[in-house]
Amino acid sequence: MFLALVGFSFIFFFFFNTFASDEKENILAQVGSYKLTLEEFEVQIQSLPPQLQMALLRNPQLKEQFLDRWVDITLIAQEARDKKLDQDPEIQAKIEDIMNAVLAQEFLQREMGDKVKVTDDEIETYYNGHKEDFANLESVKARHILLKVPEGVNEKAWKEAESKAKDIKKKLENGKDFAELAKKYSDDPGTKDSGGDLGFFTKGRMVPEFESVAFSLKPGELSEPVKTNFGYHIIEVQEKKAASIKNLADVQAQIRQALQTEKQQKSQDALIEQLKAKYPVKVNKDLLAEDKPQESMAPPEN
Repeated sequence: MFLALVGFSFIFFFFFNTFASDEKENILAQVGSYKLTLEEFEVQIQSLPPQLQMALLRNPQLKEQFLDRWVDITLIAQEARDKKLDQDPEIQAKIEDIMNAVLAQEFLQREMGDKVKVTDDEIETYYNGHKEDFANLESVKARHILLKVPEGVNEKAWKEAESKAKDIKKKLENGKDFAELAKKYSDDPGTKDSGGDLGFFTKGRMVPEFESVAFSLKPGELSEPVKTNFGYHIIEVQEKKAASIKNLADVQAQIRQALQTEKQQKSQDALIEQLKAKYPVKVNKDLLAEDKPQESMAPPEN
């Protein structure tokens, strides 16, 4: 899986970084006349997405596999050259596409990467104008004990579940431990082993009957048996958090990244318009509308 994820990056690396090097030291690998220095290898790792870089740093074996991948690709590509595959027009077109993608990416990075700046004043202005986007919704932390009622049963089964729920509530009111009773009686397999813990949740996460009661309770308060389509629940709210707005300091990096991306996109759009005036561009989108699915090759029905 890992090698599949990094394979395309290695294709880029192969085309533009495997030519014979003048380096006399730190040759990490060599296939024929193609050399890979330690420095080039580290540059390639730094070009990977952050999560893959972290995986390589944490696991030396993956780093070795990454190096082995370079050797494998270089060996196969060398054989492809010997077979004159690099002279095939279709292959040359693919190489050209890859080269264009790399050149475009590098050009944008060098021309705009460090030139597009977002100021603290811009971040504050955006924050003040979009505070609703940084809201923490009201939430509650609760746990429950579920007495499940199977679908399609008669009214007697519902009454038995309700009666059992009331008995459990009496045990809780008499000082029995909620978590222990949840482990013993709850029919919710996802929470019973953790004492019925549901964690924090906001409105819209639970079924309406359950949610309505949970948000009306005070911390430490027990509910009466609550009927939902799952059965009967005993709910205890442990903590409540009121709705609030995140502080600017907590979202500053998020806003900076969003504004940076927006500015870069605008700069790129402006650059493309300038380049269209410099280089001739012709696009015939009408041809796309003329694409028709191929007719079925199946013989006509008799």
